[in-house]
Amino acid sequence: MSFPILAIGAHPDDIELGCGASLAKYAQAGARIRAVVMSKGRRGALSEADRATETAHAFAKIGITDVVVYDFPDTNLTHSLNEMVAVIDEHLRSFVPQRVYTMFEHDRHQDHRAVYEASVVACRQVPQLLSYETPSSYPNFKPTVFEDIADFLELKVAALQCHRSQADRLYMQQDKVRAAAHFRGVQVDLGPCEGFLPYKMML
Repeated sequence: MSFPILAIGAHPDDIELGCGASLAKYAQAGARIRAVVMSKGRRGALSEADRATETAHAFAKIGITDVVVYDFPDTNLTHSLNEMVAVIDEHLRSFVPQRVYTMFEHDRHQDHRAVYEASVVACRQVPQLLSYETPSSYPNFKPTVFEDIADFLELKVAALQCHRSQADRLYMQQDKVRAAAHFRGVQVDLGPCEGFLPYKMML
């Protein structure tokens, strides 16, 4: 895949959890990829950890260095919807992605839903818009598009280890990350996969 890809998340680690292996696969194939994170995730850390630095290190592991982290209010992104639409619009003009990965419409985390809403509004001219899953989207997420990540799962696992402030989270445990990927693969009779829900998929 040679066309530009934009990945959007609410907090540090969202993108890596949802589509980190797929992005690693495309990065290795030569795709230009930009990651945009809407908050620094301060409310999600039990310490004074710099989660923006953690996510930069995680993205570097999977081959992405074009990373932009904003400081919209963590856990209150619903009140920054217009500002997030404007930010995404800026990236669409400067980067011109042909595919955008964003968060899930029915995620139980309000910030994730807000990022989805902003993405749908801003990305109306983008040919491909897909939602990825995170642990807070279970059990509502029912993917219909699957990416084979057999050769990139361990790279995703290694990238997630960069989020040291989140190491106590159950879903960050290496065996849980692998189990989630294998479960998605079993659904389509493949090895480990990441699953996506397309808002639109123009080919």
